[in-house]
Amino acid sequence: MLYLCILLGFVLFGGIAMTVGEGLWSNTITFFVITFSGLLGVFAGVPLGVFAMEKTGKEADFGWYFIFAGMWLTFALSVTILRLLADRGSKVRMRFIPQLEAVGGPLMGLLVAVMFVSFATYTLERVPFRAGEWDRSKASSWQNTMLQTLQRPFYNVVKPFARSEGVDHPFLGKS
Repeated sequence: MLYLCILLGFVLFGGIAMTVGEGLWSNTITFFVITFSGLLGVFAGVPLGVFAMEKTGKEADFGWYFIFAGMWLTFALSVTILRLLADRGSKVRMRFIPQLEAVGGPLMGLLVAVMFVSFATYTLERVPFRAGEWDRSKASSWQNTMLQTLQRPFYNVVKPFARSEGVDHPFLGKS
């Protein structure tokens, strides 16, 4: 569990480092792309994983592998497609007041990194932990708190969306 927390910290740092210089316009588009792709990953990736598991004929013990892979495959594919569409649709980079760009660009870069790490933590918490493959009871309290805190931003997006669409899903249970 310690290594997972360290890895998520490095991913967060890497996300911030990669997006801090991209500018307000690019980071805002990326934020919406990651958020929407995360929703697609959760709501379309699970059925895709179940479908793949049924087609391969594997027993239910391997279900979490397929569901996890389906979520991430759907996420990666939708991020790629949506970002390409956004880049083609917005060839001209919007200009902002230099002071707004200087503050807003890094701030949106921080939000992009947080949302990506939050999606990663959410998928880890909802699939391998809930499947019982990874034991959270052996983790220290700060590790459990860190995982809960990191998954919270994406959870706060998924839960109202699922409620408004009337989706009842085992991966959307109480956090």
